[in-house]
Amino acid sequence: MIRSIPLETARPRDEGADEDPSPGDARVALVTLGCAKNLVDSEIMVGLLARGGFRTAASADDADVAVVNTCAFIGPSQKESIDRILELAALKREGRLGGIVVAGCMAQRYQADLMREIPEIDAVVGTGQVDAIARVAHRVRRGGRAIVEVGPAGTAVDLAAHRALSTPRHLAYLRIADGCDFRCTFCIIPQLRGDLRSRPFESVVEEATRLAESGVRELLLIAQDSTSYGEDRYGSSRLPELLRALAQVPGIEWVRVHYTHPKTWSEALIQVFEEVPQVCRYVDIPLQHVTDRMLRRMRREVDGEGQAGLLRSLRKRLPGIAIRTHFIVGFPGETEEDFEELIQRVEQEEWDHVGCFAYSREDGTPAGRMKEQLPERVKVERRRRLLEVQQGVAARVWGRWVGREVEVRIDAPGGKPGQYVGRLEQQGYEVDGVTRVRAKAEAPLLAVGEKARVRITRARRYDLEAEVIG
Repeated sequence: MIRSIPLETARPRDEGADEDPSPGDARVALVTLGCAKNLVDSEIMVGLLARGGFRTAASADDADVAVVNTCAFIGPSQKESIDRILELAALKREGRLGGIVVAGCMAQRYQADLMREIPEIDAVVGTGQVDAIARVAHRVRRGGRAIVEVGPAGTAVDLAAHRALSTPRHLAYLRIADGCDFRCTFCIIPQLRGDLRSRPFESVVEEATRLAESGVRELLLIAQDSTSYGEDRYGSSRLPELLRALAQVPGIEWVRVHYTHPKTWSEALIQVFEEVPQVCRYVDIPLQHVTDRMLRRMRREVDGEGQAGLLRSLRKRLPGIAIRTHFIVGFPGETEEDFEELIQRVEQEEWDHVGCFAYSREDGTPAGRMKEQLPERVKVERRRRLLEVQQGVAARVWGRWVGREVEVRIDAPGGKPGQYVGRLEQQGYEVDGVTRVRAKAEAPLLAVGEKARVRITRARRYDLEAEVIG
């Protein structure tokens, strides 16, 4: 995902902020790549830059400094980041851009390589040095030697007050922790983000309260491992208590939990989903695979029956729940039998939302050193086959919604009078399908952020169509 964030939405500068003594017309363009967790880092950087005296540039070629918040999760993400940096480097050579700052996961992982291979880069800022962004950007603007601001892996979990939201006014991401204590063999994230670091309970609730007071109605909880929230700080997971507290914040109507781990679900957490209506009947739980053999090789710390039992329990106790999951195909040593069992489970389980990665070999990971690497063509073909199967599953799953009367939250106008784009409780923002809503010509306008009662009229695989009732 590539996203630009306007600085005008940031809070006013505080006394003592990182600012140039005479900022003048300092202009910055910020580009975000990667996941929602990266987006929150960018929102914090935008707020810090605004406090530091910068104003927004309409595009990179109208900026004194461009900041690229990169992703290094898998090979395609790295390529996207490099391509964007090279585009900015070309602008700089042409004299249309003053300076380039590379931030985020690629800066953390490859700072020396980036500076050597792309000499147009003026500075790199690691994942644990987000708070230095305004100071670094001003140094770049003034010119001089290249800047390396990279230390231990970390994140901006304690800088939430500086955020400049880029999402629609009625919803916001709420990061509750970052880093991860799991050591999956395919994953580079602990090297880029460090071990689990949970935010203080009170800090999360305070931010949720500020967001609600600004008009937010839906909180999207994110972390590298949401279900482990609090284990490092309090000795045990406090996600159940946190969800109950967030549901009590005046104005909050939906709390949506992303990035849960199948091992760290608990009875107390399931009870919260049962008892608290503000917690969406929606579970994001990346499974990665289904056979015991592959789960062991991935070091997922859970077996196939453990995963299946959890999903059975969720479906039995939470009627109407939508389950979102991800799989990795083509992992080293994955046999045709392993893959066929995965395909059968996708057919049988009828998960509501399924994503799939072709395994990306990452240096510095145990899986990257495994001998049984599969040919790229096999990985790509298996991904194609799984997604083709899932398309048929999605047609069945979402086809069952046709004829139902439900509530939809309106996210945006639909482009024509009487048309809107919204979501069911079972559809996550920007990661799942949407519900396209039509209202009668004489009907009152629907307000963005509010709910509307609709009847589902059609399913188009992942998207739904609906008409307003009344």
